[in-house]
Amino acid sequence: MVQELGSQDRARLAENLERLRARIARAAEAAGRDPAEVGLVTVTKYAGPAYARALLELGQRDLGENRVAHLLSLAEAIPAELEPRWHFIGHLQRNKANKVASLLHALHSLDSLALAEKLSERRDPSLPPLLVYLELRLSDEPGRSGGDEAELGELLAGARALTGLDVVGLMGLPPQGAPEDARPHFRRVRAAAERLGLEARSMGMTADLEVAIAEGATVVRVGRALLEGLSDEARS
Repeated sequence: MVQELGSQDRARLAENLERLRARIARAAEAAGRDPAEVGLVTVTKYAGPAYARALLELGQRDLGENRVAHLLSLAEAIPAELEPRWHFIGHLQRNKANKVASLLHALHSLDSLALAEKLSERRDPSLPPLLVYLELRLSDEPGRSGGDEAELGELLAGARALTGLDVVGLMGLPPQGAPEDARPHFRRVRAAAERLGLEARSMGMTADLEVAIAEGATVVRVGRALLEGLSDEARS
């Protein structure tokens, strides 16, 4: 049985979530966009099942993970009736694809046809197609994955030929820096998505979501903003 957050932590999490949604709405309106155009994936990699369950009970179904082991642990602990939609937002190794192919709602980091083929092969055919974002590499920093636009064009053609996958957009992770420094990178994601004929753009996190939304993000991935004021126990 999943331990629940204490009443104070739950109330603070509800406040944080409300503030975050209001922040997203303000950013969309400032950019002349409908706030409904911008989805929110709340990142659960920082905390345990009680935190994830509380988010679900507060109506936040889209949860993001970047580690397979932690994702599997949370998915096992959380009752299925809460209907989480799991988004994998980190680099997914091909040899771990079989563990999550039928668990995920979306993958934000497809970077190879071999991975796409493995996911297609392992996806339960009775499930809806896995929503897929191709990852556009925006930095040469060590540990960054993704491909350039030419590589992603080839990957898009290959992935679209596979069953069980629905390629919907691009994801981009700018180099570390000030929020405004990310603007040209977000513009690059948007331009590449438009050239490839993809409507969705997964970009923007806690620090730079306003810039990302101004530049056309349709999904932002936020974790740290929701942890403000929570106890150490709530974070574990």
